[in-house]
Amino acid sequence: MSTFRILAPAKLLSPWLLDALRASVGTAISVEGYAREEESRDLLSSGAFDLAALPDTAIFPLLRASLLLPLPEALSSPLPADPQFLHHYFDSTNQHAWPFGFTLLAIGGPGTPTALPSHWKELATGGIPFRPPPSPLYSRFLFAALAHGFPPSPAALADQRGPTAPPGQENARVEIDFAQRLEARTGVPGWIVHIPSEGSWIRLLHWTIPRGCASVKAAAAALQTLYRPETLGRLTSEARLAATVREARQAVPAELLRNPNLYPPESLLDHCVFARVDWLSPSSPAP
Repeated sequence: MSTFRILAPAKLLSPWLLDALRASVGTAISVEGYAREEESRDLLSSGAFDLAALPDTAIFPLLRASLLLPLPEALSSPLPADPQFLHHYFDSTNQHAWPFGFTLLAIGGPGTPTALPSHWKELATGGIPFRPPPSPLYSRFLFAALAHGFPPSPAALADQRGPTAPPGQENARVEIDFAQRLEARTGVPGWIVHIPSEGSWIRLLHWTIPRGCASVKAAAAALQTLYRPETLGRLTSEARLAATVREARQAVPAELLRNPNLYPPESLLDHCVFARVDWLSPSSPAP
């Protein structure tokens, strides 16, 4: 095995972590990054990767295509995770995907907290210009919610065929994107990020072993490194994700733990939902 190949969101893996992974697998490492959920499936289908960090929206179609290997066959002991992040529709037994971090869809923009929309329905009237999520998938779910209420039902999604924003929104000051990315802009004077109290969409990231993995043993060694509490805490902090393992949060800076956009209260998290790609019609574009 010459090179251990990893597929991951762009800029997820810092040099210090690549050094730790290189030591654990005993070989050179290459990383291919993706910017959108829609890219991850295409990249995984066309390339040979040994490990992949994937969002929940990619896991369901990849499992249907038999492109992920079972984790228990590679691991001698289970990986850690808080129970609330396990056993969801896209992999109900977590045989093929294990969570490590999450972020919520949020509203961001300049001004004061009172000037920013507090609820999704405030965007439905058309009186507040806004830029929708960069992902067409999440835009579709958002516009279905604006038309029918949050959270949107399968029927609402069937009615919502056009996930693009009305014309003239490109320069809107209000943006809809994941808190992970919006929080990265808090250095902009007057920049505010808000997650509506009625709930939002959760993007739950997982580590997986692709079918094209050349060494399951090396993948297992990499996973053991990635889920060390101190490693996971530092990784998710740098990526502005919330860690899915409570022990890892001991390595998270206190100011991040106190940020409700990154670590939302349980009362809000209980109202958050997945972008259910299994609700989309077979004729819909693949997420």
